Amino acid sequence: MTEIPEHLLKRSKARRAAMGLPGGEGDDGGDAAASGTGAAPAAAAAAPPAAKAPARAEQAQPVAPAAPPPPKPVPAYVAAAQRRRRIPYWAMPVLVALPVWGFIYWNSVQVPTTTDDALTTGQSVFGSCSGCHGAAGQGGTGAKLAGGEVLKTFPDPKAMMQWINLGAEKWTGKTGSAANAIYGDPKRPGGPHNTATLSGEAMPAFPDLSAAELAAVTRYVRETLSGAPDESEVITPELAQEAIDDAQKGKLVYKNEKPDPKRVKASTKVG
Repeated sequence: MTEIPEHLLKRSKARRAAMGLPGGEGDDGGDAAASGTGAAPAAAAAAPPAAKAPARAEQAQPVAPAAPPPPKPVPAYVAAAQRRRRIPYWAMPVLVALPVWGFIYWNSVQVPTTTDDALTTGQSVFGSCSGCHGAAGQGGTGAKLAGGEVLKTFPDPKAMMQWINLGAEKWTGKTGSAANAIYGDPKRPGGPHNTATLSGEAMPAFPDLSAAELAAVTRYVRETLSGAPDESEVITPELAQEAIDDAQKGKLVYKNEKPDPKRVKASTKVG
């Protein structure tokens, strides 16, 4: 153990005496000082207790989220589109069906193509008639031929060929715009046709058609445009030539000659 100098011990006693602590003047603190253990515990006991640290640090306050930016103004064209009235739901099926209807309508006004040579010739000859009767026989300034109409007027195809060969004036025997005469089958369903009911000029004559061309155009109108069954066995160039010859002689079916039941039976009357 290290020995403490005497002068230091005296100074320590004087200081303790001034502070009123044990081991000062009149108190024997030599042994404690000599041991070097008495001063330190006394000083430690005289020292005020240290302040206790807080139990835990204050918790950090949560940071409030930043306010969202204001919405951008809606452009004028977008606002106009939002205000515009929408298509009603019930109109959607109509809009969907329009293309289908257009396709059906377009096909209904088209002239059917033919593969029969005679019908092909008849279609070509009918080009001179389509200006009045319509390309599909739907009618116009001339009478309607499609939909079975021509079959009602001329159940006997020979009578139809005579009508084409002679024209309205020679067939009826009346001329001019004031002509008022029935033609075709007088027992026609719905009444016989009358030349006065047509808005255009009277049916012109086509005497220059050959027997083959006359038979071909008659078949085309009756079968392709008006829906008659195949009449190729009935309407032949030979029958057409007979119709021309009898017409020139004034022997007209439905006017002064009776129709042939066999020829009438071969046709279909569409009501």
